[in-house]
Amino acid sequence: MTRNVVPMIHVPDVRATVDWYHSIGFHVVATYGNGSDTHYSFAIVSFGDGQVMFSEGGETSDKRRREVDLYVYADDIDEVYERLKDRVDVVEAPHATFYGMREVIIRDVNRFWITFGQESAFGMLVSGISDDKPELVRKAIDCGQLTLETLNAALAAALAHQTNNNIIETLKHAGAVPPPEVPLGTLESYAGKYRGDHGPDVEITVKDGRLFAAPGTQQPLSLWPLDEVTFKPIAFDGSKVTFNVENGKTVGLTFEQDGYNIEMKPV
Repeated sequence: MTRNVVPMIHVPDVRATVDWYHSIGFHVVATYGNGSDTHYSFAIVSFGDGQVMFSEGGETSDKRRREVDLYVYADDIDEVYERLKDRVDVVEAPHATFYGMREVIIRDVNRFWITFGQESAFGMLVSGISDDKPELVRKAIDCGQLTLETLNAALAAALAHQTNNNIIETLKHAGAVPPPEVPLGTLESYAGKYRGDHGPDVEITVKDGRLFAAPGTQQPLSLWPLDEVTFKPIAFDGSKVTFNVENGKTVGLTFEQDGYNIEMKPV
C-alpha cells in the first residue's frame, strides 16, 4: 500500500457534507450508511489525488475559523472563484501571497476553511530560476503580475548564480536591469542584529560581497540591492528592506511587506 496521509473530519451531518463537496467539484469515493440510503455515518471524497474522510460526531460552530483547514492544489484559481463565488461563503477572493502561491479561500457547509491554491507568477519565476527552466520564467512574465523591482531582483539572482543565459536574456527583454554596485563598506555598515517591537530579531550579515538577513533562527535570506539603501529578498514577493542612515550611521531598518511596515533598531 502506498504511504499517504488522509485527514478525517468529524461533522454534524455526513450526508449534507458529502452533497456540498460533490456540488463544488469533489468526487464521492465511498459512503457508508449502516443500511440506510439517506443517512451516512462515514464517507470519503476526493479531489485529484487527494482524499478527505468525513465521520459522524462533529459539532456546529460559529467560530470565524474552525479547528481544521483544507488546502487544495488546483490548476486555475480564477476559474474556481468564478464558478463558486455566488454559491459559497467566500473568505478571501483570489490573491497572491508572499510565499509564491495564488489562493482563494472559502468556507464549507460546516464553516471549515478550504483554500484553493496554485503557484503564482512570482512562484513560477523563482522556480524557473532555481530549476533552470527558461520556459517557466517566460510563463511567469507573461502573466503580467510581476513588478519591475521583482524582475530586477530576479535578474540579480540569476546573474549571481550564473543561471542559464536564456533566462538572463528573457529577464532583460522584460525590462529588468542589473543591480547597482553597492560598495562593500556600505554593506558592512548595515551588518548587525536588529530588533522591532514585535517578531524575532533579524541578523544582517555580509558574505562574498552580498547582504543576507536571518530572521530568528531561520536560514539567511539573500538581499538584492535596488539602490544603496533598499534591498529585496528574492524569496518573498511584495517585500523589501530599507536601511535608515543618518549622518553616515545606520540607525535602523524598515521591513515592508505588501504595504505593512516593521521598524527595527540595532541591538
